[in-house]
Amino acid sequence: MSVDAITLAAKALDGLSIRQAALAYNLANINSPRFQSLEVHFEQALRQAAHRGTDALDQVRFDAVAGHVFAAGEERREDLMLVDASTNAMRYAALADMMGRRMSILEASIGAR
Repeated sequence: MSVDAITLAAKALDGLSIRQAALAYNLANINSPRFQSLEVHFEQALRQAAHRGTDALDQVRFDAVAGHVFAAGEERREDLMLVDASTNAMRYAALADMMGRRMSILEASIGAR
């Protein structure tokens, strides 16, 4: 895994972490009157920065943005929010596991010298 790939993976973990916090906020507030959801979209910005190099990746910052405002009586799909949260958590866990395995390989190769 190159330095660029490690930086890219770390930034992806940052984005997934911020998204998980936004999803938790959405789930906690779903029954509030005039609830406004939060969204985190980072994949496109990450993809574009990756094409420009490590310096561009270092500059990328993610944040939650205001999403849909639910009117009184509007259907609120908690089940779909739970699916989004579970999917996001699985993506985070898979990426963290992959990075851990890569680091173990690097550690083993350094120790073997």
